[in-house]
Amino acid sequence: MKSKKTLKIILKALVSLGFLYWVILKVNWLEVWYYLGKISFWQMVLYISIVLLGMLISSYKWKLLANFKGIKLSHWGFFKFYLTGTLINNVMPSFVGGDAYRAYQIGKPEKKYTEAASSVMMDRITGFVGATILSVLFALFNFKNVIKYNTLVIANVLLLASFFIDIALAKMRKIPFLKEKVRENFPAKVVEFLQDLFSYNHDSKILMKSVFWGAVFSFVGVALSNWVLFWALGIQISIWNYLSAIFLVSIVSSIPISINNIGVKEWAYVAFFGIFGISSSLVLTVALLSRFLQMVLSLLALPIYVKNK
Repeated sequence: MKSKKTLKIILKALVSLGFLYWVILKVNWLEVWYYLGKISFWQMVLYISIVLLGMLISSYKWKLLANFKGIKLSHWGFFKFYLTGTLINNVMPSFVGGDAYRAYQIGKPEKKYTEAASSVMMDRITGFVGATILSVLFALFNFKNVIKYNTLVIANVLLLASFFIDIALAKMRKIPFLKEKVRENFPAKVVEFLQDLFSYNHDSKILMKSVFWGAVFSFVGVALSNWVLFWALGIQISIWNYLSAIFLVSIVSSIPISINNIGVKEWAYVAFFGIFGISSSLVLTVALLSRFLQMVLSLLALPIYVKNK
């Protein structure tokens, strides 16, 4: 088991290095340092404030999902564990570490670990769905421009395909033959977790609320916050082109194929915004600065992590 985990980390490290190598060759680093010097302190504070608001929204969404499973905790309780999970994801070589921490902390008081884990997983799923809806929606609003670029068209088609595949998988769970196969071939704990996860489908209201707040988080915590950095750097891009790309960047950056999405996030910024003629140095400055400021923000949770370690 330990060797598999080590191999997984090595593979993620190789992916990160591959993307970083591509970015290093693509970018003029002297320009990046020049652009970083243009950001004022109060603009960074504004960015952090909006990201913080986004985290408050996302932790509220998580609270709704956990409450549905009978896990009661204040909004502040969910927020502090959400922020601490972000800290773990930022400083440790694992994408799952922060999620495991979140699930453990809220499940510990009443030993509701399965319910806690399913709430964290559903938080991820509804966040992805919310971002997908926004990406496709703004692609439709900006259809005349999006249709010109194969990269944007293919990315949105793949998003829609994954969305419908998720729906199909959720429906397939009701087929008796498949249910029996799952019970036969998976450990009891995994079966229990899947059953608990799929129980959210019994209440469409909680799913709709979660997807709604997931979309609100993506708009505030991703689109609005990054727009501040674009504005601070004087990057010229129409609002519709920006909204057609930023959610795709967010979704690609969240794919757990590298260590803490290092390299992947930077590549996504350069690849998607480069389509609209924005220089690699400018968008990489945004990517690096957002990563640094989010790490600084997550350090506020260090005392909480030490206390609960």
